Amino acid sequence: MDSLKGKDIEKRPEEILAAFELLFNPRSVALIGVSANSKKMGYHVLRSFLKSGFKGEVYPVNPSYEELFGLKVYPSLDSIPDEVDLVVIAVPQKAVFDVMEDCVRKDVRAAVVISAGFREAEIEEGEEHHKRLAEIASKGNIKIVGPNTFGMVNLNANLNASFTPALSLIKRGKIALISQSGGVCHVIMPYAIKEGIGFSKIVGLGNRVNTDFHDMLEYLLYDDESKSIALYVEGIDEPKKLMLAARKVSPYKPVVAYKAGRFQRADKAAKSHTGSLAGKYELYVSAFKQVGVIVAEDSVELVSIAKALAYQPPARGDRVAVISLVAGLGMISADICELKGLKLTDFTEETKKKLMELLPPYTIRTNPVDLGYVANDRELCGEVIKTVFEDENVDALVVNYIYSWSEDFLQLPVRQIIEANRESRKPVTMCLNFPPGFWDEEKEILEKNDIPTFPTPELSAKALAGLVEYGKIKRKFSELL
Repeated sequence: MDSLKGKDIEKRPEEILAAFELLFNPRSVALIGVSANSKKMGYHVLRSFLKSGFKGEVYPVNPSYEELFGLKVYPSLDSIPDEVDLVVIAVPQKAVFDVMEDCVRKDVRAAVVISAGFREAEIEEGEEHHKRLAEIASKGNIKIVGPNTFGMVNLNANLNASFTPALSLIKRGKIALISQSGGVCHVIMPYAIKEGIGFSKIVGLGNRVNTDFHDMLEYLLYDDESKSIALYVEGIDEPKKLMLAARKVSPYKPVVAYKAGRFQRADKAAKSHTGSLAGKYELYVSAFKQVGVIVAEDSVELVSIAKALAYQPPARGDRVAVISLVAGLGMISADICELKGLKLTDFTEETKKKLMELLPPYTIRTNPVDLGYVANDRELCGEVIKTVFEDENVDALVVNYIYSWSEDFLQLPVRQIIEANRESRKPVTMCLNFPPGFWDEEKEILEKNDIPTFPTPELSAKALAGLVEYGKIKRKFSELL
């Protein structure tokens, strides 16, 4: 990030990182409102920490207990004899203010406020509650995630400061997900676990007392654990701050956004959900594109594009090639690529000649390339893939492999794909779909070598389109830096 120095950054990187250090990498955590009652949020917050493998000190707090799940429980925050870096608050709304005052006295600098009942609530005092919480936080210089949030996780620190223990099952990875909705994170969670998608951090912003999208973007720009950033946005109070932050980040680190609230009913729902109106969808999308944010159309596309951007370099152009084990997948990929504005390239005469020599006449040897009739010959398929990678008319590739009907068709050219990707430095995405137990090891090898795989040809092509678009963004902003 040396190239950022002096480039329109108001705060020094070390100051930005320090502001979030105790939130994401605490040495000690106090859990306020723990409970033995599984119907209480405090029960699940404690279970999250017990299952996460957090290496720091954990201090459960509730005056009604002396011990829970083998841990000593403290009657109050003040009674904890040691320093506390982070508190996770899961108490009724009326009790939150006293707990925050306790944090000020104890010099706690970071808090996750799960409790609801602030400006998202349809009560007259909601906005006043929000302001009061912000004032206490400002007095104590306390960085808050929330209120009205499921919490957040830092997978690399085994920190699960949420009410969802299962978030700890997600793989460590390179994607940071910042969401206004806990529900969206919980839709993505099982998909990420099933597909083995790795995340660095997942944050539910909630009502955003003093930690908003722009704050997180500034931090994640300098967070070496996060290679791409995914945003789920409903409505925000100061969109200009988000756009300015995104403009600073996007030349150096890819940002993908899924904006909800296209229509009036959704706009109204956003207000009751996180306390902000969604705003006009078309204006957001236009602004995102101006500041270098890639726009996704749904939650799975959001994480798919972010995954590809975390693994592969941006494309140097928009000319793409499609290679498939079966012709139907090639047609689907070609459709999606063209729908996204990519060009199905014409191969050079040299490539055409070589493909004619390598593949039998009943095989499709133009773009998209069909490997169906030679799929049982791993070395031959690998040679075809390498040939297409080397074509000077190809900027990026989609490769589609699915489990077929015969053991002879389970020959996956893993080594050749990895080598061709490295040697050409051209981005590639893969559709890799198979029953459990067949290509698990091959998929793991591919992804350890930064080849992103996806369960459908649609997602693989959409992810490739993200790599092409980010290449355009990099070229556009490189002229302005």
